Amino acid sequence: MHDDADSARSRAALSDLLASWTSIPAFLCDRLFTVVVSNAAAAALSQGFTEGTNLARFAFLGPDVNRDHASWQEASAQMAALLRESLDDHEPDRDFHTIIGELSVHSREFSVAWADESRRATSRGVVHFDHTPAGRITCAYYMLTVPGSEDDVLFIWQPVDDVSRARLDELIESRIVSDSD
Repeated sequence: MHDDADSARSRAALSDLLASWTSIPAFLCDRLFTVVVSNAAAAALSQGFTEGTNLARFAFLGPDVNRDHASWQEASAQMAALLRESLDDHEPDRDFHTIIGELSVHSREFSVAWADESRRATSRGVVHFDHTPAGRITCAYYMLTVPGSEDDVLFIWQPVDDVSRARLDELIESRIVSDSD
């Protein structure tokens, strides 16, 4: 069993590792898909990838999320499937009931996606980030389980082509410049 001290040490070590990945967007989520550690590249790619953001709330309730975007349906269905899988892997508790209840009450889209039990979570996929200051960036993501942790999942993002790589580099550079001002 992993105790809180082990979890804190593991997250601190991963925080140092992710901070060293200056051109690779990556973040660590807990079992409810709240970002607990994020690097600057991830935060530059999406405001949803900043520490403290719950990805499910961001996807279904975020005011700046374009739910009419072609890839939103797929991404949101995947988010619901990930939450369902996490619930299957962990004891349901108050935190799970709170987030599922909140999303069910405030998002019809979540309720529909949650009810679709045929949908399975996948550990990789492709997402289009259309409205970045650098233009459209298409990235593949990979979800990796953290050894020794029952709760944490690492997301790593990789541009799928040279144009997306160049735009991501531009986005990261502009974020570094704006942070230093």
